[in-house]
Amino acid sequence: MVKAKSTWAPGGANFGLGDEIFSFGGGQTLMSYSWDDAFIQAQQPDSKIRNTVEAAPLPGSTEVYNRTTKSWDKKANQAAYFTWGWTSAVAKASSRQEMAFDYLCFFSNEANTALDLTIGRFGVNPYRISHFAPEFWEKQGWDKDVAKAYVDTLSGMEENPNRVFDLRVPGVNQYMSALANGVAAALAGQESPQRALDGVAKEWAKITDQIGKDKVRSAYRNVVALEDES
Repeated sequence: MVKAKSTWAPGGANFGLGDEIFSFGGGQTLMSYSWDDAFIQAQQPDSKIRNTVEAAPLPGSTEVYNRTTKSWDKKANQAAYFTWGWTSAVAKASSRQEMAFDYLCFFSNEANTALDLTIGRFGVNPYRISHFAPEFWEKQGWDKDVAKAYVDTLSGMEENPNRVFDLRVPGVNQYMSALANGVAAALAGQESPQRALDGVAKEWAKITDQIGKDKVRSAYRNVVALEDES
């Protein structure tokens, strides 16, 4: 990431999610790794780069840690990362449950969804079976190759036996905050990447000690089991 700084758009170091979506969608940024939103923004009818970009899985590494042998295997490894997503619910205590359900049905009906999916800033991503067919996107004006690359990328992640889920352990916000601080220090040139990440490792050790190793280990094992069984 530090080496890639020279390719960032002006002000890229301070981009938030919205900035990243519009920068890539407007053709000012070379590539984007995020939710689908930036790619969808690039495919909107008014985009200068519509049908000139494609989606692809994130790159992997040339080695991977083997938790069975407790050693590093020298082989290509690519893990599909599944992060959190949107959901809807109606409170049990609501006095207007039927009205709320009726609204949610309207909001997520096929016609509304077809429109929402094509607007990058909306943050609505594919979830119906029909959304994973190239023909759905071709009807939105996408070129055939672009549509196929997009649905193949999503379907490949869904079917990938090596997929990884969000970290779900006690103190996850503390862990992620420490990581964000370390990455920021490296990107700002305040520390070398190695030193910054060594600092993150020390912070993670402190957080783990505060929460309790057994508590964190138990929760993490549940996450790994979920990944293995899904």
